[in-house]
Amino acid sequence: MPGHTPILECTKKIDIPVTYTEEQLSQTQVLTAWASESECNRYMRAAKWKPDDAKTRLQSTLQWRKEYRPDLISADEVEPEAVTGKQFLTGFDKVGQPLLFMVPGKENTKTYDRQIRFTVYLLEKAVKLMPAGVEKVDIIVDFETLNMFNAVPMSVSMKFLNVFANHYPERLGKCIMVNPSWYLSVFFKLISPFLDPVTKAKIYFCKVDRSGKTVASVTENAAASNESGEGTGGWVNSMQELAAAEQLPIEFGGTFDFEYSHSEYWPALKKV
Repeated sequence: MPGHTPILECTKKIDIPVTYTEEQLSQTQVLTAWASESECNRYMRAAKWKPDDAKTRLQSTLQWRKEYRPDLISADEVEPEAVTGKQFLTGFDKVGQPLLFMVPGKENTKTYDRQIRFTVYLLEKAVKLMPAGVEKVDIIVDFETLNMFNAVPMSVSMKFLNVFANHYPERLGKCIMVNPSWYLSVFFKLISPFLDPVTKAKIYFCKVDRSGKTVASVTENAAASNESGEGTGGWVNSMQELAAAEQLPIEFGGTFDFEYSHSEYWPALKKV
């Protein structure tokens, strides 16, 4: 039942030898601390309150965190992926959820495994930035300049979606697809069968110009993109339905005069 966390015992079954090294002991303590009651509750909600399913999912994530070490990804390791501002955290929505912006048109590398680690690095930072009582992050993806020549391979996108779905359950607030192009229509049709209906319903579409104004009605947007948004949250008229204007960069429909400067942004993020 809601509020009950019988899967907390999973932290006692981490597969580490009986004879602990100092590093193994530290890692066990970190994993045990990570699997808090609120964390376990998210797995229960994701599993629709089926304890056995939730337990399996949590054990899988514990093993993944043990091997992938997402909490120990260093800024130096992933910094090459950050220099163009293709992904960045800034602002909060109307209920205090951090905003993670993705601008895949600014892709600058083909080191795809490191790209995934970079996104995981930002997700871990987003969790740290969440105010008390907040558990989710909003993801805003700018599709305006994305095409088949600068997009990451579908296999990479699917790999990240699997990481997010399996190891960050109940972490997605809303996902806003900004200025969807023909490429999004193709991409969405390919990934749609793999999306959980609950996750799919959190996907929205919005069209803005770069001065921050909504440039078309919902009906015009849907017709122009030839995308009905079936099974999703549909179209929103303004990004300000998600967050206050001062929390949104101008190019994403707000009034915040934000321009990504790596030399200023990166040192500040490292301190989070």
